[in-house]
Amino acid sequence: MTNLFIGQNRIYKVETAELNITGDSRTSLDDIDNFVRQTTRVLASYSTYVGGPQVLILQIQAINSSNQLLPGVYDYVVYYLSGTNLLRQIFPNVASARPAIIKKLASNVNSLNFTYDNVNFTLVRTVTTDITLQENSGVQNRAITISSKSTLRNY
Repeated sequence: MTNLFIGQNRIYKVETAELNITGDSRTSLDDIDNFVRQTTRVLASYSTYVGGPQVLILQIQAINSSNQLLPGVYDYVVYYLSGTNLLRQIFPNVASARPAIIKKLASNVNSLNFTYDNVNFTLVRTVTTDITLQENSGVQNRAITISSKSTLRNY
């Protein structure tokens, strides 16, 4: 009877690890795709961040308290890794109603790669995101790699 319980517990841990990484990876890509579609420009740098394969910097139009766009006013969104955590940080303009937030989108990130359709950041129109998450369930490692391609709609 004890062996049955131990076996079922191992299966539970493995399946839980797989659900965790699958959910985090899908949620992360959905979040990135959503903001890329709102973007007016992909930037080479902002504040202390430098855009590249593991850092995505987006310029999005600011909003007022009624969620209406503010012409010529921009907020900035940065995606980056901190250890094995994928973070999204929003830097709102002082005129924007969008809150300044740092949000952890995923943990156990094994690799993250942003690919741009142009080496000149001011000409980027498409961002491809590849993310691999890996979690050790105590019994075995579970990993998932997924990709997404998003086009800037407000370029």
